[in-house]
Amino acid sequence: MVIRRQSNNPFFGVLVVLVLFVMIWLAISAVRGIFMILSWLALPLFVLALILNYRVVTDYFKWLWRLLRQETVKGIIYTGLTLLAYPFVSAYLAMKAFNNNRWSENNPDEEVDGEYIKYKEVEIVDEEDDFLELEDLDEMKENPRRSNDSNAYDDMF
Repeated sequence: MVIRRQSNNPFFGVLVVLVLFVMIWLAISAVRGIFMILSWLALPLFVLALILNYRVVTDYFKWLWRLLRQETVKGIIYTGLTLLAYPFVSAYLAMKAFNNNRWSENNPDEEVDGEYIKYKEVEIVDEEDDFLELEDLDEMKENPRRSNDSNAYDDMF
C-alpha cells in the first residue's frame, strides 16, 4: 500500500491539528452554553413539569428509588448523574410532562383516574353483506400446472 501526501507543505499537519483543536473547542463551548442556559431554566422547567403532570416527576423519583433498592450500584450512578446533570433532567421531565399532557387531552377515551373505559360498540351496517369473501376450505382445487413428477416444494404453490 502506497501512502501519498496531499501537500508538500510541512505545516499542513500542524494546520489540521489546529483546525481539529478549534472544532473541539467550539463543541465544548456549545455544550457549556446549553448547560448554562438550561441551568437558569432548570427550576422553572421543573415547576412546569409539576404543574403539567406531577406524575412524571414522581414516577421518575420512584424509578430512581426502585433502582437504588434493586441494583444499588446502578442506582447510585444514575442518582449521581441526575444531580450532576439536573438541567438536562429537568428539561427532560418538562418535555415528558408536556407530551403526556398533550396526548391525554387529545385522547379522552383513555382511562381516567385508574378506571377503565367502557367498551364501544361498533355498528354493522349490513350483516348479510360480508366484506370478506373466503373460499370454502373443504374443496381442494387442482393446480393446472401440476405435473405427475412434482415434489413437496412444488406442492407449496
